Amino acid sequence: MIAKGFAVAIDGPVGVGKSTTARLVAEKLGMAYIDTGAMYRTVALCMFERGVNLHDPAAVEAQLDTVNIALKYENGLQHLYLNDRDVTMDIRTQAVSEGASVVAAHGLVREKLVAQQKKLAETGRVVMDGRDIGSFVLPWAQVKIYLDADVEIRARRRVLDLEAKSQPADFAEVLKETIIRDDRDKNRKHSPLIQTVDAICIDTGRMSAQEVVTTIVEIVRRREQ
Repeated sequence: MIAKGFAVAIDGPVGVGKSTTARLVAEKLGMAYIDTGAMYRTVALCMFERGVNLHDPAAVEAQLDTVNIALKYENGLQHLYLNDRDVTMDIRTQAVSEGASVVAAHGLVREKLVAQQKKLAETGRVVMDGRDIGSFVLPWAQVKIYLDADVEIRARRRVLDLEAKSQPADFAEVLKETIIRDDRDKNRKHSPLIQTVDAICIDTGRMSAQEVVTTIVEIVRRREQ
């Protein structure tokens, strides 16, 4: 694929701060932000609501033709729509987060959403985050970033995030789920989580969110010169 725009691909494991970082980087640089994880969460939410077994690829894939996902920007914020219903807040629960990791491993789910993601990034300037953005979705991206942090640090951050949303969270359980998700994401058959050879790795474990954002913004600005 010939790059038609300018893209920043941000990959990394669960709880490393990809979404927050990508959104802030996009704001700083005046670029569009595309949260691919939210798209998989939307599919998971839909399956939950329909009573579909997320671990059954055939059952999930049988529903895909009736799952319509749209990204819209309202007051500068990205909103996710499922069949014309705003589900932006509904997809931010721990259960949906876990479900997203499951459905993301199914081939046809990835095929459907990746095609949509590629189309969104073909023109303009975008920041996109996920698990396989630099390796598979936008291999042509001019800037590739891989965020990482110790699994216990990521689990603690996830607990704080859930508690801030008034959702109950047990550290031991969240840590266990984080380890399981890491294994699933890195060993799935379809476009697993990897750090590409041309990606710049940033350890966010001992950095503030603002420090991470500033580092990436500086990298992007150098590449755009």
